[in-house]
Amino acid sequence: MTTLTPTKATAPPGNGSHPTLSSDGKTETLALILAKLERMEQRLDRYDALVQQALPMAAVMTDTVDGWMHELKRSGIDIDERTKEALRLLAELTAPQSMEALRLLVAMLPTLGALVQQAPGAIATLVDTGDDLVMRLREAGVDIEHLGHRGLHAAKALIDSNVLEDSAVAVISNAAQSLADSACAARPVSAFGLLRALGDPDVQRALGFFLAFAKSFGSRC
Repeated sequence: MTTLTPTKATAPPGNGSHPTLSSDGKTETLALILAKLERMEQRLDRYDALVQQALPMAAVMTDTVDGWMHELKRSGIDIDERTKEALRLLAELTAPQSMEALRLLVAMLPTLGALVQQAPGAIATLVDTGDDLVMRLREAGVDIEHLGHRGLHAAKALIDSNVLEDSAVAVISNAAQSLADSACAARPVSAFGLLRALGDPDVQRALGFFLAFAKSFGSRC
């Protein structure tokens, strides 16, 4: 009967924690690293070419902008002042009050659009109404053309009469205010009260005005 003797287990290669790479594995890893480095170099070369092309283009654009600025200055346009004004305008547009007004305007746009769409119909209705009125006046024996000429003549006479001048308007305004003030304040005046009123400077100025008006009006009659 034969006896079995135990065999010793062989230790795994290496230092006992990780397997060691063979020479073929090291070569493959090195080849991968070199390939990645080559691809990175190619990308850097492309980026460098783009940069080299961009520099002349940037120089041309800078020269073009400088030329425009020079031409604007020769035309009397102050670019710095225009820029400041634009910034001030931008600040005003973005102010809370302006933004609120813009918001309200945007909210009203649908209503305004509807009014614009209805405007042609409304204008057509007004024109038809005017034509109907003119026809009725003609049927009633009213000479529209003569009436129009008289209206134009009256308007021209009113403008030529200087009644719309500032001084004339001021006189009419003062007269209207005086009428309103004296409407409720007027009281009966005796002959003695009239004589005493003639000593009032305001009454004297009014009488002087009426006398001057009477003289001027009488000379034009």
